[in-house]
Amino acid sequence: MDETKTEQDNILNDPNLGEIFQLAVINSKPPKREKFDWANFKPQAVKSAEDLPSYLVFGPLNHGTLIINADGFNAEWSDPEQKAKIVLNWNSKTHKYTASQVWDGEEGSATQQDDTTPLIQVFAMLYEDGFPKNWDAKAKEQFEGKYYLTWLEGNERLPTYFAAPDGVFRVISFPVMIKNLRHARTILEHISAETPNYGFFATATLMQQDVYYKLGTAPDWTRDIAMCMTQSIGETGLIPQDIPRTEEIEGAQWNHLVRDAMMLHVFVPFAGMRDMLQKLSESPMPIIERTDAPIRRDLLPVVSPQGLPEKLNSFMLDDTIQGIRVTYTFLAPEIALDDLLTLDSNSQIDRLEKFSDAILDQLSADVEEAKRKAEEKPRIVTE
Repeated sequence: MDETKTEQDNILNDPNLGEIFQLAVINSKPPKREKFDWANFKPQAVKSAEDLPSYLVFGPLNHGTLIINADGFNAEWSDPEQKAKIVLNWNSKTHKYTASQVWDGEEGSATQQDDTTPLIQVFAMLYEDGFPKNWDAKAKEQFEGKYYLTWLEGNERLPTYFAAPDGVFRVISFPVMIKNLRHARTILEHISAETPNYGFFATATLMQQDVYYKLGTAPDWTRDIAMCMTQSIGETGLIPQDIPRTEEIEGAQWNHLVRDAMMLHVFVPFAGMRDMLQKLSESPMPIIERTDAPIRRDLLPVVSPQGLPEKLNSFMLDDTIQGIRVTYTFLAPEIALDDLLTLDSNSQIDRLEKFSDAILDQLSADVEEAKRKAEEKPRIVTE
């Protein structure tokens, strides 16, 4: 028996195959900071800057704004331009915390809490009603205006997580060909080595894309069934679930392609999003500035709230100019990063690459077999 064929069969029939389609790509820690005991913090004990967190969301503690007196204290953590900051006030007479925040010069939410509330919970309560809508709208306008990407705004139905000291995260997602996963990791490791002032992490998971190409508006090659299949295989390293089907939607004809793709998800604190997008745009990643040629809707990065998969099974994005519509479907419950980190991601990528090679070799063999049978089919000759 052909040993190569046996190995391919073993790969394709592996009962544990599913575990390779969710992996941790990188877990980049923030720069080393002074430890802070969030659990045992008492506002009455604040006597100097050393008694407060050294860094929070938008930047370090601004010592020039720190006020400590008999009435309590007032502290600000801000970026160098002070266009983004968190302000915390504690009143010793009312025993109340008041916290507020500003991003890009625009005020966000504020909260007032009893000083018996754990300090980390005080900051988390800034997002009790979700992420500030005005910030989301402004971020969408700014980042979509600079890059070819879609910024999905959140709403009050989505869970919002506050992680001290980096705040709330957003997720940059886009398809990555299986053979490019290692290269993507190398790029992210390079960014990590530049020691940004925030932590970030990245995972890769299998998602389904239902891609609709509007005939007459989408690129001409999308009319060709074989070309659609070939293009998809080249972009994902996987075989589409079926050949594209022509469907009528809203009075127009569309070619509908269903495919699986490994999606790279880069989790970045909202405060670090501008920096991360800039760094990714300077690398061979599909973060493209609008001064360059556009990329297709089905390859376009999406920036979403971290909790999106917990409330939605799928979401749809449309590009009327390109004539391409895409529905993204989450195929499996997200595995927590801590659990993914227990897996050997190098081994997972090895197995993914072998799986991709095996299914493509099987496809080639099936095509050759079909051609052989067609050539062997006896001809019917009439006189």
